Amino acid sequence: MEGIHLKRNFLTGAIAMVAAMLAGCASPPPAPLVKPATPSAWVADSATGGGRGGGAFFFVAAADGKTIEMNNLRASLTASSGRGADLQVRSVARYLPAGKTTLKLAGRYAHAAPIQSLFSSAASYSVDGTIEAELRDDARYRVVGILDAFKREIWLEDEASGAIVGQKVVALADKATANPADGLFTCCNLRYDGDWISDANWATLPIIPAGSRIQVKDYASNRASVLIEGRPMRIGLDYGREQESVQKYVARIAVKEDPRQKLTTYVKPVRDAILAGKVTIGMSKEQVIMSLGFPRADKTRSIEAAEWTYWTLDGDEYVLLWGPDQALKSVDAARKIRLLVVAGE
Repeated sequence: MEGIHLKRNFLTGAIAMVAAMLAGCASPPPAPLVKPATPSAWVADSATGGGRGGGAFFFVAAADGKTIEMNNLRASLTASSGRGADLQVRSVARYLPAGKTTLKLAGRYAHAAPIQSLFSSAASYSVDGTIEAELRDDARYRVVGILDAFKREIWLEDEASGAIVGQKVVALADKATANPADGLFTCCNLRYDGDWISDANWATLPIIPAGSRIQVKDYASNRASVLIEGRPMRIGLDYGREQESVQKYVARIAVKEDPRQKLTTYVKPVRDAILAGKVTIGMSKEQVIMSLGFPRADKTRSIEAAEWTYWTLDGDEYVLLWGPDQALKSVDAARKIRLLVVAGE
């Protein structure tokens, strides 16, 4: 009990915050962040954006069940008061006790003026989750994440190595805002660049999660216009034009059954790999497709083939090798590519 009280007192009295202006210079300098005498780790919030477009904020909401009142979202909204639509982003950090800890992480999208949120779909973007972390004395960590129309993730990152500490929290997009006209879902994770979704499925691009609502609007030469979660996008054949029509390709992508229902039946390592757009050895072909999408038809002529070839956007190739039991046997790729596509590497 004494240890618990000490930890609570630490969080109550020893957490220090520092707000640093990222744009402009009208605020007085922040008080220095002083490390307590007890073992502790520096943990900072982070943000992207700012100005009239608003920004995404990723912060520690609670530590070991105790709410952390000051975070970068609150500091930024306070700094933006009276500035109209101009969001002033502030950074906030604090020291937390070293050792095993439970952290509640939160991600929010915000605008300086409340009225902006009424006309912004991004205002509904959010992600919350609790992680278990082992914080090292004198180490520095940062809460980072992604908030957009398709991907909502948050995690704690070691500032020195970039490694994820604990587990990544992943939230799917809100289906209530989707256009259900066709009653169709994306079969698998799709990689996108702007509004373009290529049949290449380059591993290094951001992900549209499997199970996103998709509505097919019309077709043109080697491409289709679609709505995904209400967002206009284009799906097209950059490579497999001689092997199949765009109509056939889109029919493989847009399916009637929500794949997330099947996703919940998979064991946790497989489920986590799919949510991250990665693979694990032993996956079935169905599971790999849900995670990576279909391989390019010009290089992998059939999903019955013993090898499937994929690429990164930089042109790095990686090959999936299948065993006689139709389970993933190995991934032939350079070490740096394996780190991107193989879970647990």
